[in-house]
Amino acid sequence: MVKRFLVILLAFTLILPASVGCVRNQSEGPESMETVGDTEYSITYFYGPPYEYFNEKTVSEMKDAGFDIIPLQRFTTKPESLREALGILKDAGLDAAVDDARISGLYRMQETPSQEVIDSTVAEVAEEYRDFDNIKEWILCDEPNSSKFEVLGRIVDAVRRIDPDKKTYINLLPNYADSGMLGAATYEEYIEKFCETVKPDYICYDYYDFVGSHMTDSRRGSFLENMETVKAAGDRYGIETRVIVLATQHMVYSNMKPEEIAWQANLSLLYGMKSLSYFTYWLPDDPEFYVAMAQADGHLTQHYYDVQKENAKTRVLGDALYNTSCDRVFRVNSDLDELKGPESYSSYGKLGEVEGSDFLVSFYDNGWFMLMNATAYDSENNVRTLETEDVDGILFWLNPENRTWESFHTCSGIAQKPNGQYEITLRAGDSLLLRVEPVK
Repeated sequence: MVKRFLVILLAFTLILPASVGCVRNQSEGPESMETVGDTEYSITYFYGPPYEYFNEKTVSEMKDAGFDIIPLQRFTTKPESLREALGILKDAGLDAAVDDARISGLYRMQETPSQEVIDSTVAEVAEEYRDFDNIKEWILCDEPNSSKFEVLGRIVDAVRRIDPDKKTYINLLPNYADSGMLGAATYEEYIEKFCETVKPDYICYDYYDFVGSHMTDSRRGSFLENMETVKAAGDRYGIETRVIVLATQHMVYSNMKPEEIAWQANLSLLYGMKSLSYFTYWLPDDPEFYVAMAQADGHLTQHYYDVQKENAKTRVLGDALYNTSCDRVFRVNSDLDELKGPESYSSYGKLGEVEGSDFLVSFYDNGWFMLMNATAYDSENNVRTLETEDVDGILFWLNPENRTWESFHTCSGIAQKPNGQYEITLRAGDSLLLRVEPVK
């Protein structure tokens, strides 16, 4: 269900009074620090082009949009076509998540297959594709009921033993699914049972927050609650997390605006996710689907360019944060329904005491923190201010354009007042990754 949200750029201002007045002075520290390198951080999507459109041109467009793992989902019963597509991806330097019907069909069997059948099937498929080192994942299923967790656990175990270089892709339901869909009394029970029974490579789920049309904008309002639940489970079991966010207008779901795309992507980073996925890249042949990044004939829409722009920034921040873990996420003085979930902020880390409203802050285990304009809508005159008294050192920000940590002087969104305060301005849904370094 999508929401058509009329979003105008929202300015967000954060004022951080520093205990040391910072001026442009080399004696206080360098103007730039290290550059962020590449990692295994990943950006992918759910539902791509059909076989007849899977060619070098389409693959080049997907790569240019910032995707690195390409799901092959639409010709699952044709191994020869899958191998051809894998070759095109390999030539382009891209990896794949493969849905071969023999493996994913194990999940769909009415009678639970024996471990012998599962093992022999996985071994057969793995051998058939052994020359393709760009397969990263085997796609197993989408939105399973918990009654299927036992067989999924057996398949995951088989892949782990027989084809250990591959991960297994399982996408779970969101927290607005009812208990009948979940096969559990609560969403927390559903996630816990999944982790305990399946022992997955990571927790992946989809959540579409923006619903309605331009006449009836609304939100589901539990996006962050879902993230809190999944983060808690990921922390308990020591596994990574991934969310599939809304990009395609379909059914009751919105025609996404750039601020809404940014809001979703930045929240995944805020919660320390090591990959991000979008629904969808290609428009399904369905009368209830309207606008995707690429339409059914391959035409690229504005959504493509909006996601491409956001992916460029998300990639850099994701690489920077890849070897960190999210410690805590807070909301500051906000009663917005869509921000329920995180606890209210109190003095924490290197940010200290604050005054302000309607923003989110995440702290990572290495001391860095991310600030985010928590709104995805409203007018450009709707400004938020926040003050703190004890930022002890020089503020650095990660510049996504050159992947380099730079002094606050170089950021157009950060200004310093005569009293030593930092003033940070962010658009709706936008974020800054920051760190504090001691004065030299």
